[in-house]
Amino acid sequence: MSNSTLTPPTISRGMKVCISHLGKEQDQQVRRMLLELGAIPTAFRSGADAVIMGDRAFNDAAATRRDGFAVFTVSEFSRMARGPEVERAAFEVDGDSVRILDVTLGLEKDSGPFVPEPDRFRHLCYDSLFLTTARKAALAVAQGVPCMLEGDTATAKTSSILWLAMLCGHDVIRINLNGHTDTGELVGRYVPATSGRGKAWTFREGYIPQALRRGWWVILDEVNLAEPQVLERLNPVLEDPATLVLTEHDGTRFGRGADVEVAEGFHLFGTMNPAEYAGRSPLSPAFRDRWGIWSHVPKPSEPELLDMLHCLVTGISPSFVWDGVRWTPPAGTPTYPALSDYPDWEGTLAAIASFHARISGAAGESEAPATIGRVRRERYVFTRRTLLNAMRLIAATCAGALNLRGVAARVLGEIYIHRLQDPADRSAALTLLRATGLA
Repeated sequence: MSNSTLTPPTISRGMKVCISHLGKEQDQQVRRMLLELGAIPTAFRSGADAVIMGDRAFNDAAATRRDGFAVFTVSEFSRMARGPEVERAAFEVDGDSVRILDVTLGLEKDSGPFVPEPDRFRHLCYDSLFLTTARKAALAVAQGVPCMLEGDTATAKTSSILWLAMLCGHDVIRINLNGHTDTGELVGRYVPATSGRGKAWTFREGYIPQALRRGWWVILDEVNLAEPQVLERLNPVLEDPATLVLTEHDGTRFGRGADVEVAEGFHLFGTMNPAEYAGRSPLSPAFRDRWGIWSHVPKPSEPELLDMLHCLVTGISPSFVWDGVRWTPPAGTPTYPALSDYPDWEGTLAAIASFHARISGAAGESEAPATIGRVRRERYVFTRRTLLNAMRLIAATCAGALNLRGVAARVLGEIYIHRLQDPADRSAALTLLRATGLA
């Protein structure tokens, strides 16, 4: 059977693609290319739109096609997904504007005290996940519509907005919502007066009126932790044009042609974890419908985790293909350059990324059922934040060590395995660590 009979038309953005009959290195390469195309790699055929398998698996490929799947061999997929000739810088600041992929914004000329400091972003890896998320935020600003980013914890939802604000030189206020947040925190409340004759109480405006007056960006973090009736108070602010009436005070009206004009530059962002997370409140259709851009931020896969580790050591973020163009991020300053002095640093980073991906999957963060923490009411969570903490400790304790793998094994044991309560879970996690060649 010739390869041509196995070739479907294409794999496009949003398709779910099963990877089958591939070795570890080839599997990671294919996953990376799928992510660059905007497709979703999976290890399961159920619900998949297509299947990619090894070049020699022709018999199984034919049977798979008879089951109704579009099938690619690795060679066919690689030829299809080969990067285009057009290359561009992934982002750049030029004169009075900043460009994120294909979206350009103007720079703020009169920055205030709430512009994020560049140092807080020194650990970032400018991969496709981060920059496409930041592009969503930039697109929302360019179009003047509120933007909601939904995704798992530590997927850089808030960081991408703060980073964009830093590049643009724009003031941004971050409000962490929770079950105790009330409208007074957002809109304003009466508080005891600290000065003035005969005044026992004075009205203190919340962050939303202040932002409307001054043109700040506002990030509402953990939106679905707040009570729905509190969020509904913001519905007029989410409309176009934004309006607000301070019924809690003297009826001051914010909006076009009102008592207070909304300052140019005001913008509202929201971030939230999926509704399946514990303690999350359902959002009303009226509230959800007012967010002009609602984007789901995916979790990083093992190749992207490895890219992040490489960036921490070398300062180099990976280029990627998006919308028919290969985008190349600028090189940055490495966070832990001393790790590259060890002969096997690249192999050690690959093992660390592999262990993180394996234990995250075992904890139930992949499509497979959990094998660690099954009897717990709340599952264990291992995110990029966990991995960054581990790398910080590895870099801090490796000085004078002869073997980087040994240091990494000890740190991963302390950061990951020691947090597991059940001895059986710790034993299973140690088995995963040994499987990577670290222990």
